[in-house]
Amino acid sequence: MKNLYIVVRSISFGKGVGGMEKAAEQHIYEMHSKGYCIHLVAPKTRVVGNIPSFINHIDVPWPIWDKYKVLMTMGAAYYIWCKRVAKKLGVRSNNIDIIHFHGASAGVLASLNTELIKNKATIVNPHGMEEFGTGSILRIINRGFTKHLLRKACLADTVIATDKRLVEIVRKNLNTEKITVIPNTIDINALRRLVREKKQATDYKIVSVGRIEYNKGYDILAEALANLTKKEWSKIKFSWDHYGRGKNKIDIENFCRKNNVKLNIISAASDEDVQTAIACSSLFVQPSRYEGSSLTTLEAMTHGALIVAMPVGGIPDKIFDKYTGFLCKEVSSIALEKSLIEARKSEEQEVIRKNARHYVEENFDIHISTEKYDCIYKKILAEKEIK
Repeated sequence: MKNLYIVVRSISFGKGVGGMEKAAEQHIYEMHSKGYCIHLVAPKTRVVGNIPSFINHIDVPWPIWDKYKVLMTMGAAYYIWCKRVAKKLGVRSNNIDIIHFHGASAGVLASLNTELIKNKATIVNPHGMEEFGTGSILRIINRGFTKHLLRKACLADTVIATDKRLVEIVRKNLNTEKITVIPNTIDINALRRLVREKKQATDYKIVSVGRIEYNKGYDILAEALANLTKKEWSKIKFSWDHYGRGKNKIDIENFCRKNNVKLNIISAASDEDVQTAIACSSLFVQPSRYEGSSLTTLEAMTHGALIVAMPVGGIPDKIFDKYTGFLCKEVSSIALEKSLIEARKSEEQEVIRKNARHYVEENFDIHISTEKYDCIYKKILAEKEIK
């Protein structure tokens, strides 16, 4: 049995709407099902839910002085945490076969012993790489640290691109040619079992899911809905239910209140609540400025939701305009507004919903990534044994 070390700064077992947190959890279950011995390297304080008994948790504490929500110190804390992880892995090197890094934990590679990197299989999944986009001026320092950490992914045996469209972005941002395409996938049957009862809402229900941060673009959606309230949708009874939390929550709430947009933010919903809401939605919206694979889009496709999404990251590999959903022409409130109108007026809604369900079943079910990760791990290990 091979020892697989999963390194991630935060993970969620159970509740959680963060893409990386959910992807890391699913990755663990996938690899456990293939017979790997799982070691989770993560700060105890950033593990949500109960860690399954089959996991050996290695707690590497996050710097206690990090008050990044106030002082914007997360980037520096991440840098120090990566050094702590490298030290911990160095002590355990004889027990390691594979190290899989999620997100900017790739920075650990810069501090690992060169012999360890040479003899062990190392893989990085950089996820959305929001660090390479723009954002609040206050977060420039944080982004500088995390970009620096992510770029150490070039030291790994391979870097994962979760969609074909992301290969060039990974190559450009991380300066590496060692790229393997493995899609982020979902357990379709498990997600469908979470839906308590699938029934359409009485009013027009718009649903979104994710962290309320700048890169997720919920301010763009708020602006588009505010414009529609004054024009095309002035006589339509609709509401927007958002599942998630984040620093921009109050700003979004205040904007919607001033512009007569009925918004409900649910910050602590169960997985059953979230999946049921998606399944029962009139419209699911993914308004991101930057995105990786977008697991929430895959979840919406699983339930046959009618989807409106931005043309960013790996989304155009899933949402084909007027076929599996409605893809905006650009990242702007005007483009989003236009797609929202098109989606609501479309006479092909049921066909588009069915197309989305079929496409996700054929291309993004969990067994696909499980087999591909197992193959790439074995391939890298075999190459190192030959050397």
